[in-house]
Amino acid sequence: MSKYFVMATLLLLVLNGCAPKHFVKQKADSLTFFLRDNNAIRVQFASSSDHYALHDTKQSDSGVWQIEVSVSSELKYFYIVDGSMYVPECHLKERDDFGSENCLYLF
Repeated sequence: MSKYFVMATLLLLVLNGCAPKHFVKQKADSLTFFLRDNNAIRVQFASSSDHYALHDTKQSDSGVWQIEVSVSSELKYFYIVDGSMYVPECHLKERDDFGSENCLYLF
């Protein structure tokens, strides 16, 4: 096995580990939320836009869960991953009324 193949494989593993686990894409009147979790069986999304109703997300072939949400102002949100609350790394967080945190997205 060539040393270049080994180096390329190691580089790919490192770069894959650096890929963001959570990211958001903004459109004119909506946001698409993405959560990378290959081990999750069910991922739900909750936000302040509809009083934190739970919405099932869809998983792509690459293991990324996603959901599109219509919004026009700030949004507080979190995920439920396999029954447990999950607040991902995000740029802005805000404490909620229950002593936990939510991510905050300013539209």
